[in-house]
Amino acid sequence: MCFSADMSFGSAGLLIATGAVTTLKSSSKQQKMIAAIPLLFGFQQVAEGIVWQTMDAGTTSLMHKFGIFLFLAFAFVVWPSWLPWSLYHIEIKEKRKRILKVIGLLGLGVSLLAVFMLYGLEIKVNIVGHSLEYDYLNLKEILPPNLEAFLYFTPTVVPFFISSLRTVKKAGLLVLGSMFLAQAIGRQTTASVWCFFAALISLYVAVNVLWLQKGKLS
Repeated sequence: MCFSADMSFGSAGLLIATGAVTTLKSSSKQQKMIAAIPLLFGFQQVAEGIVWQTMDAGTTSLMHKFGIFLFLAFAFVVWPSWLPWSLYHIEIKEKRKRILKVIGLLGLGVSLLAVFMLYGLEIKVNIVGHSLEYDYLNLKEILPPNLEAFLYFTPTVVPFFISSLRTVKKAGLLVLGSMFLAQAIGRQTTASVWCFFAALISLYVAVNVLWLQKGKLS
């Protein structure tokens, strides 16, 4: 997350607490995955808090390496699979459900590719302004230019607009807008900044889906 370690850990506490409540509050098996999204984002922000706190130690610190790996594992391994399948489980229209299933299978493929990439990538983290830049030093040697953006965008953003649920579509607009805003703030720090906004959006989804509508989606 951008700004500081304190901001990362503070927001992580809010997300984990909210996610724990929404997960426990959800009485429907179909809603369990989407209810757990704030909880998972909370753990991701803990990981980036660790990265912030160990920046001075640099690449020699095992905790620094662990924080980087955990943050990126959530970003590129967990979310491409978790998001489309969580929306698949709450979808009520069969045709759209089938489309979400196809995207979910693509997401699983992206997650598997990301596992391979994380072990092969040389990653350096820098502070740029008030955000963290994750610099993938040898990414072009592994994937053609811009292919990773297309592969990531499809399972993490498109499913919101496939869904027939108004709550999900609104969240999709927020996700898309936050992605463009993160790009505008700085392309180098997009991963960190976008995860900050996505974490906030996850709170909106959890509250709207499980609290305001008392578990009934529309």
